[in-house]
Amino acid sequence: MAKDDIQLAKVLHEPLAPYLASVYNNLTHLVQGLVLAALFYMISIQEQITLPIALNLIICFGFVVVIWHTFIVHNQYIVIRASIFDTLLPIVLSVCQCALALTVNQPIYIFTLLIFPIFITLELIILNAYVKNKDPLALEIFKERYKELGSQFTQDFYDELRKFEKITTQRKVPALLIILGLLTVFNYSSSINSEMKTYISFIIIGIFLFLMGYLDLNKILNRSQLRDYGYKW
Repeated sequence: MAKDDIQLAKVLHEPLAPYLASVYNNLTHLVQGLVLAALFYMISIQEQITLPIALNLIICFGFVVVIWHTFIVHNQYIVIRASIFDTLLPIVLSVCQCALALTVNQPIYIFTLLIFPIFITLELIILNAYVKNKDPLALEIFKERYKELGSQFTQDFYDELRKFEKITTQRKVPALLIILGLLTVFNYSSSINSEMKTYISFIIIGIFLFLMGYLDLNKILNRSQLRDYGYKW
């Protein structure tokens, strides 16, 4: 790889606002670490880890992995001025995840009920980023940061990020309603036993987590019009 290509790759992959990205990455490490601690605590106090409990533990761990990864990827493109709301949301999300982890041995309807505050908080975080990135200053920061890659690339890159935030916000609402409906139907059905409800819930939530992790920002960018520029995320 030529020296110029390496320099361009560094420009593309370095955070837009290094200090702010570092702050939020550290906050992410802290709050998600607390969730892992709650998860390992619940593992340690179980006399026997049955299959339903094991599946709930996997769901909790899946949330940690997907949320951690999502934050780390998105924090690279933070250009907003931090407010108390920006700090509060990740902490609220962590509290919801800890509550979920502490109920892995509870009836499945209680466990799944605590998943919805997590979904709602995630939606608020994405919506918050989308609204704040409307600020014209965000585009100016993009232009300054990626000027070596050309003005057209910068505009296209900014548009793709905004598009991702908008589509993600719009699609998570119906997805949340569908998941809520399915889990409600199955978990409150008198014709399905408790273990079967856990298995069904595991499949529904597992599919959602897989899609959320698989279709992350980097993968979407690599499939967008930006691939015509020859760069890879």
